[in-house]
Amino acid sequence: MDVVFGEVPKDPIRVSNALVLFGRQLRKLRESRDLSQEKLAELCGFQTNQIGRIERAERTVSFEGILRISYGLSMPPAELFKLIPAAKRLPRKGEFQRSGPKKEQV
Repeated sequence: MDVVFGEVPKDPIRVSNALVLFGRQLRKLRESRDLSQEKLAELCGFQTNQIGRIERAERTVSFEGILRISYGLSMPPAELFKLIPAAKRLPRKGEFQRSGPKKEQV
């Protein structure tokens, strides 16, 4: 794929898109088990607002967090990734970009 200076590569899978799909899958699985966001947060040991923020793709989840969510839902962690399609190739360094403002490093 040729990239012209100043253009953003047109890759169908971006980190922000994957977060949205992850959140949708989490909501679907939570609702299929008749769990409120608060109850799932309690089962996972999260604060009550964290599940909602994950479902709205406002917050990323660590590997440990994914394991805690899968425990709270009583299912394998792989089920949380069902909506995210496999990439056709590995991204080049710096190719994945997050949307939103960048955080300042201290």
